[in-house]
Amino acid sequence: MTTSAHASRDVFSRPAARFLAGGLDIRASALGQCRRALWYTATEQPVTNPPEPDSLTLLEAGNALEPVVVRAMRRSGWRVTPADRADPLSVSVEAAPGLTVTGHPDATGCPPVEGGAPAAVEQFLFGDDEPSAQTDDLVIEVKTRGPEAFKRWRTLGAERSHPESVAQAACYSLGLYGECRDVVIATLDTGARTWDHEIVPAERAERAWRNASRRVEALVEHHGLHGPDPDALPERDFTASDWQCQRCPYLNRCQPGGAGEAEDDAEPAEPVSDEQAREALREYEQVQGRIKSLEADKRGSLQTLQHWLQGKGVEKARLDGSTKTRTVGIVQSRRYSVDHTRLNALLEPEQRAEVVTEQVSEYLRVS
Repeated sequence: MTTSAHASRDVFSRPAARFLAGGLDIRASALGQCRRALWYTATEQPVTNPPEPDSLTLLEAGNALEPVVVRAMRRSGWRVTPADRADPLSVSVEAAPGLTVTGHPDATGCPPVEGGAPAAVEQFLFGDDEPSAQTDDLVIEVKTRGPEAFKRWRTLGAERSHPESVAQAACYSLGLYGECRDVVIATLDTGARTWDHEIVPAERAERAWRNASRRVEALVEHHGLHGPDPDALPERDFTASDWQCQRCPYLNRCQPGGAGEAEDDAEPAEPVSDEQAREALREYEQVQGRIKSLEADKRGSLQTLQHWLQGKGVEKARLDGSTKTRTVGIVQSRRYSVDHTRLNALLEPEQRAEVVTEQVSEYLRVS
């Protein structure tokens, strides 16, 4: 493993995969990409599906917000040393003979404790009286996610929702310190502009690194058999219905017409004309307007009834309505929440998969 304090200025725009004199070099942030897509990149194939301008804007906005997370961590008491974005530190780790993974860590640091001294993960999470032996800096990998992805990350844990980010941070830990320490995934919700973090224990971070490097190691074997042949393609890691394929810059080259494979096999519905769709949208808007008006009236009535109860000094009373005498009362509801930070720290990913399950539903949104 090597570390360079004078990385190239274009380090942020280097390819996801490339052939170097020593073999294949993979960008650390691309560890979760499809191996075929990495092969297309390494063999310098033309892009067939460039990202839309809006997608590039979202990506650039996410990158620009990463320093905001670092500053928020400092305000929360973290000791953080961020990367120099003008001249970032470059780390390269040999994942296997003929395979290196290269990247630039976002930051290093320690979580806060009373008095400002560095503390171990266990003490920070659980308030243990006995301090842990680890007081060294940890790699901090900063991510920005949309509201849905942020909720998924927080609920399922980084190892289940975004394992490539854990492998990426583990790679940086190996490159910086020569060992896989605990790693920190700090994530910003780009919708609510709130942030949270997860500390992944060293042994689990190392496992994520082994799984990721073992997967891309197959490309080294492929290269040994075929050389840098752009027509000798490795197997795909995803299907056309996966978001990785839908956003792949080589989708039309890899799967011409493949986007259609994601469609259901069900019988197609009767065709709907543009005018019918516009009429349906206008009806929807009218109904929504009536619903909003009724909801406002309902809230006003409930507020009046609440003030009436408060004036009487009771929580429940009987009152004659238009058709019958009704009971008006204050009702308390109780909800329970789960501290997913502690849950994710306590349980292995396989155990969390049994406890926290994921369900997917579809609905139509008009915005």
